[in-house]
Amino acid sequence: MARIISSVISLPIIFAVIYFGHNLHFLILLEIVIFIGLYELYRMFEGGGLGCYKWTGIILGLLIPISILKGSYFNTNLFVTLAIIIPFALRILEGNTSGNTSFYISNTIFGMLYVSWLASHLLMIRMTDMGRELIFFILLIAWIGDTTAYYGGMRFGKHKLAPLISPGKTIEGAIAGLIGSICGALIAKFLFLNFNLPNAILTGILVGIAGQLGDLSESLIKRNFQVKDSGSVIPGHGGMLDRIDSLLFAAPVLYYYNEFVNFLK
Repeated sequence: MARIISSVISLPIIFAVIYFGHNLHFLILLEIVIFIGLYELYRMFEGGGLGCYKWTGIILGLLIPISILKGSYFNTNLFVTLAIIIPFALRILEGNTSGNTSFYISNTIFGMLYVSWLASHLLMIRMTDMGRELIFFILLIAWIGDTTAYYGGMRFGKHKLAPLISPGKTIEGAIAGLIGSICGALIAKFLFLNFNLPNAILTGILVGIAGQLGDLSESLIKRNFQVKDSGSVIPGHGGMLDRIDSLLFAAPVLYYYNEFVNFLK
């Protein structure tokens, strides 16, 4: 019931922001997602005994999509650079000479890159000429792909896909998910997206594979810290990272593939 209620509340808001909102409104929604995602990841680091500068990473991570919207990729590089310098400065001020300084810095930067930088590709997509359509496109592929993978795995799953990372996932489920992603791409092509048929199929394959890789990657992180969910912010759905894990990898693939196709035109 909690899963249904949270979906009923959140989905209309997300749809309204994507369809009726401007890039600034999308940025605000994305910043909320990034903030929660970074907080969950850094909290897993801390709970697992791995140090990080949580608030440094969160603040600098939130500035990355802002710099993208403002059109200054130099600022994006600046924030990553500061993520190296500031932790060093903090360690020096603390007088901490322990041997885990590099872990603090690398964990902080990893969070920014994994959550903020990858998620910011959703904003880059939104800022393209077909931004609104492509956002609906990637969400449709992710949703149908996840759904068909889940039910396909339940019905036909016999061979484990990655038993040490995510024991519940099967090769059959992954194939069903990929077929679902292609079907999602075809639905989008015939309903609202100006893609030719081969391009729609290829995009569905690429985004579908990337989404499954993103799902497994987050499962790997959770397995390292022995947690089932990244958090509990979304009732019935787990944490924010659990909801966006596939999009973190799918969004960059869709963005750069679309840029490559446009370059060839």
